[in-house]
Amino acid sequence: MKLIDILTDSQSSSTVVAIVGCCGIGKTALARKEWPFQDCWTLLCASAGLDKEHDKENLREIVITIIQRCNKVPLAIKIIGGVLATKDPTQAEWQQVNESELWSLDLEDIPGGMKKLSGPVYMAYSNLPYRLKLCFLYCLQLPEGFVISQHVVTQMWIAEGFIIEEENDCDPQDIADRFYRELVLTNLLEPEIGSADMTRCTVHGCVRSVLQLLIKHRWFGKNKWASSIEEAGNLTRFRTVICKNPLADRGLDKVFMGRRYLRVLDLTGTGIRHIPGSIALLHHLRLLNLSLTQIMELPESIESLRNLQFLLLRCCNGLHSLPEGISKLHNLQCLDLEGSAPQLVLPSLVDLKQLTTLCGFIVNHKEVTEKDVSGWPLEDLEHMNSLRSLQILKIDRVVQFTRAQEAALEMKSHLTQLDLCGSTSDMHLHVPAAEARRLHGVLNSLCPPGCLESLKIASYHGRLFPDWLPQLPSLQRLVLADCKFCESLPCLGQLPQLKFLTITGFSKLLTIQRGRYTGPAFLKLEHLHVDDMDKLESWTGFQAGDFPSLIKFHLDSCPNIESFPACLEYSKQLTSMKVVAAGSLIVIGNLPMLKELIVQDSKTLTTVFNLPSLEVLMVIGCSGLQDVKGLRCVKHLRIVDRELTRLPDWLTGHASVLQTLTVFGTEELLGMLVPSGKDWPAIRDIEKVYGNLTDGSPFFTYTKKMGDFQAFGEQRDLVVRSVVDHQLEGWSSHFMARSFISRISMHNTIKWYLIPLLATALVLLLSMVEEIKVIGVFLVFFAIIACFWCLYFFSICKASN
Repeated sequence: MKLIDILTDSQSSSTVVAIVGCCGIGKTALARKEWPFQDCWTLLCASAGLDKEHDKENLREIVITIIQRCNKVPLAIKIIGGVLATKDPTQAEWQQVNESELWSLDLEDIPGGMKKLSGPVYMAYSNLPYRLKLCFLYCLQLPEGFVISQHVVTQMWIAEGFIIEEENDCDPQDIADRFYRELVLTNLLEPEIGSADMTRCTVHGCVRSVLQLLIKHRWFGKNKWASSIEEAGNLTRFRTVICKNPLADRGLDKVFMGRRYLRVLDLTGTGIRHIPGSIALLHHLRLLNLSLTQIMELPESIESLRNLQFLLLRCCNGLHSLPEGISKLHNLQCLDLEGSAPQLVLPSLVDLKQLTTLCGFIVNHKEVTEKDVSGWPLEDLEHMNSLRSLQILKIDRVVQFTRAQEAALEMKSHLTQLDLCGSTSDMHLHVPAAEARRLHGVLNSLCPPGCLESLKIASYHGRLFPDWLPQLPSLQRLVLADCKFCESLPCLGQLPQLKFLTITGFSKLLTIQRGRYTGPAFLKLEHLHVDDMDKLESWTGFQAGDFPSLIKFHLDSCPNIESFPACLEYSKQLTSMKVVAAGSLIVIGNLPMLKELIVQDSKTLTTVFNLPSLEVLMVIGCSGLQDVKGLRCVKHLRIVDRELTRLPDWLTGHASVLQTLTVFGTEELLGMLVPSGKDWPAIRDIEKVYGNLTDGSPFFTYTKKMGDFQAFGEQRDLVVRSVVDHQLEGWSSHFMARSFISRISMHNTIKWYLIPLLATALVLLLSMVEEIKVIGVFLVFFAIIACFWCLYFFSICKASN
């Protein structure tokens, strides 16, 4: 039996109902844009993981052919590179892909622009294993533009039954996470811009379009889209509901009645306040997401949902209590209360030993384990040895460190993600020494296992960090936030696997020290974010060879910092830097591999120099920047400033290499950039210039190649007068002015002369002539004149362009 037939069989149907306002298939210019051959070569080798020169030379002819088959379209090359990444780098394996019949797939329904992608996309899809096809098809069923979060979509796959436990990998979540990573590596899922760890993705609009057309008759023919609950009322066999429209409480009964196949119910952000008791009818429900709703309580009948695996209640601010019935959900794997903080925590969690994710666990007030509705005792965590992700809130409530030991975190051999958070109130203006020692003892007793990969410590009011923090061998992500009383950091540079580090909200930290140990510090760190450090002044002890893997560095709201770690000058990986509100920073320079630099609200910054690889520079609110040099490769420049009245002098020296210049400024500044303005010579040789007012509204655009200058809005007449009155020099400037004025002339002529003249003549004729046939002749005659007149002016405009 074919895969699609299996998918649409009544016994395994997984049709999705997405209740949305509207839906459509987006097309992007990327689907049709061709790249230069060398860029295509680089992209294919990177996507296929082909990094050895010997392999590149051995497979050169096949790679050239594949690039030609992809029509030099980057998206097609990325996708076929994902297919090749699953093959051995041998001629036989790659030639098999090159000679696949899917390249010549003849699809009449696919538009011309999409046909360039159809072969690679369908080949990537066909190359997926059976279970992975199920998971990807499920992603295609989600509403267009839906941001696919790894932890959400993997839960949906498990709830739908797509994930089957394997002999050597018994945890379904591990399998689902592996499937997600494989879809990202094949480039069928595209990481969202800014998602450094690829945990948020989308399905590219072109990929969605091609695959929906390829398999619409077998699979998507059963997909149902509805704009309201009422419209979905007759659909009884669907298994997933994702509701995005505002929803009244009364509509839920219509969803629950007769929906015995429903497995996934996502009502995120719908504004509902009440869940009816009829939810107990959904015997097969595996996932219930009520995040960002206004519900105040859950019905006791929720205990009937014995198959429920995932209960998500994030940011339900009105939720004041939880029903006792939750403790009877023995198949529950995920309970997520992050951001909800119910005032009455009624059910015991001690029986939920199978939980793998628990977020929003609030520590109670009691010194002993007596009943306390304000939170749970830490001993409830003792036997939850399946936990993979855990968030504990208000750890400062723990009176003695011996109580913290009752959580037995060190014994949880599957725990990979841990958040330890104190109270977030601003009442802790001063913490006595004895209180600081108690808090340190509590945190020291919450020692996690060595398998931990992600750790967040937030709102910790002690003065010292726990002894175990620098000794986590598998830690990859670390966030230290709002630890306002800590005056020093532990030796984080010796964490062998650390890739992402965020340090924010340290009010008393004066310096970030390297520490005393041999070897390079922060060996694998790729992303460093330092934020909201009022007193931070320096980096101490760092030397050449430290931060060897650093790719992105973000410094924000550190008013006293005067420089970066000196070792960054030797970095061969640092390509992106963002500096915001660095009130004492004067110079940025000597960063040989930096490609993107954003500087914002740093008034003391005067010099940017020796950035030989820089391609993108954004200067926002840095009016003191006067000296910019040594930027040989800069291609894109953006200047945003409310104070500037003239372009900075340093721009002239880089105009010849710029491809685009975008300026957000006052009308006075932008007026200097028009052809009659004083700063026009500085920008006239730039390929593309965009001028915008400070509120974001467009002022003008200029394209050098076309000799085209366009003004917008109220500035049109002002710019036209300046172009007409000013004696432009050179043929290109004259050509540009003629092009601009001809468009204005045509518009005004039609608006002020042609239309009123025709209307007046037509009214006079109709009042004088009574015969219908004659009137018809006159109407046709005037219509022909109008058409010829419009064509004449259109030809003038086209000729001038």
